[in-house]
Amino acid sequence: MVRETMEMCEIDDVLAWFEGDPDELRIDGHTVLFIDIQNLENTKQTIIYLDGSYEVNEDEIIKRLTEFYSVDENGADSFELHYNRIESTNENMRNLKNGIAYRGGKGYVYSLYTFIN
Repeated sequence: MVRETMEMCEIDDVLAWFEGDPDELRIDGHTVLFIDIQNLENTKQTIIYLDGSYEVNEDEIIKRLTEFYSVDENGADSFELHYNRIESTNENMRNLKNGIAYRGGKGYVYSLYTFIN
């Protein structure tokens, strides 16, 4: 499905999606890059850049992103159960050790979230 979306967007290399300012998942001070894209079915797909040098467990990455994208039984966002939103300042961005810096491919300012647990 990613390959089909790449072809539709005329992208040859998946890394091209990460050339701008991707979203960031931070676990114990380590940064994992991810982005959201619209696929051919007009649903959101999350692409995670996994580098061999990452010191983050893949299961932890999946757990944290699943919590971030969670919805309740009515389809409403429920990430607040797992994350607290903090003020989007340069200092908070620099000091974010466990959380998400998210802009969803839009704008220039990241929304910052810290893990509750």
